[in-house]
Amino acid sequence: MWEKIKNNFDSGIERIKWFSSLLSERVKIEFSVIRLISDRDKKEKDRAEKMRLIGERVFEMREQQDKNALRDNIVASSISEIEKLDSEIEEIKKKVSEISKVE
Repeated sequence: MWEKIKNNFDSGIERIKWFSSLLSERVKIEFSVIRLISDRDKKEKDRAEKMRLIGERVFEMREQQDKNALRDNIVASSISEIEKLDSEIEEIKKKVSEISKVE
């Protein structure tokens, strides 16, 4: 009888260990996803700021009809930074998608 109780107790302990390790791994995954989403949000804010900067610069140049807005240094550098941010945002979205898949 004691042997049966001991076996049941050991089996229960093993299940608790398994569940706690599963929960621990899931929490790690969730924190990774949260961190990536936070990074993505920061990059999207930077992107929005660059878009605003381009709009302001083009508005400032509205009276200079001989000036091409796309050749302006501020606009060109902002566009290249936006393209870089877009690729980084897409990369983060892919990572979040891969990490958050349930195994």
